[in-house]
Amino acid sequence: MPSYHSNINHLQNELARFQKEDAALLSKEAAALKKVHSAREAIGRTKTVSTITSKLKEIERGSNDLASIGKKRAELSGKIASKTKDLNSYITKQATEDERSRKKVADEQKRLLLQQENKVRQISEQMRRIANTPAASLSADRKFDFFISHASEDKDAFVRALASDLSALGAEVFYDEATLKIGDSLRRNIDAGLRNSRFGIVVLSSAFFSKEWPARELDGLTALEVGGQTRILPIWHKVSKDEVARYSPILADKVAFNTSLKTVKEIAEELYNLL
Repeated sequence: MPSYHSNINHLQNELARFQKEDAALLSKEAAALKKVHSAREAIGRTKTVSTITSKLKEIERGSNDLASIGKKRAELSGKIASKTKDLNSYITKQATEDERSRKKVADEQKRLLLQQENKVRQISEQMRRIANTPAASLSADRKFDFFISHASEDKDAFVRALASDLSALGAEVFYDEATLKIGDSLRRNIDAGLRNSRFGIVVLSSAFFSKEWPARELDGLTALEVGGQTRILPIWHKVSKDEVARYSPILADKVAFNTSLKTVKEIAEELYNLL
């Protein structure tokens, strides 16, 4: 995408220089006019031939200076007009490119939102189909306060401690490592956990963004939130708002916890207070 900022800056600098030169010439022109006017007044007051001759020469020199200054100012005026025309042309071109860029960003944002809406519909349909299917070993009636969606890489550094602290406070937590047993159906149990949880905690991290399974869990939680069955609670784990926005514009707008600003215990206590 072309950028005309350098052309605009160059022309603005040139125009500033020309205008400064014109201001200096204008000052010289005023001084020359004053000199001519003073000489004419002196001629009117004196009868001395030598004085009159001297003042006439001053008027001639002043008139020559005025003519020279006028010519330079006319040239500068032409340059200023030409550069102003070029500047306006580049400003118009840049404005067109900026608008094209904004439209491109808006279109991409719209595409991502539509893509996410399609995912939500697909997951909603999948969850509707399995809504009456019992889990292999997890009771369909068991209710949870929190479902923790995360990448396995974040277990040691954060997730395991968060689940432990929430459980210690008395919350019912669906956390795969603690909830599922050998032989359980992973997909069906997670679907049951999603359906039966009041809140869906989503630990957003670089590892989360790169994994397919956490993304499916997030789609499921989004579908449930749209249906009013649960509420998503994002936690940013070593990621910036720009990174979250690139992954999901919707999540970037949600109020989130941040592991860089609060301890695991503080986050667990604030989450528990939502119950």
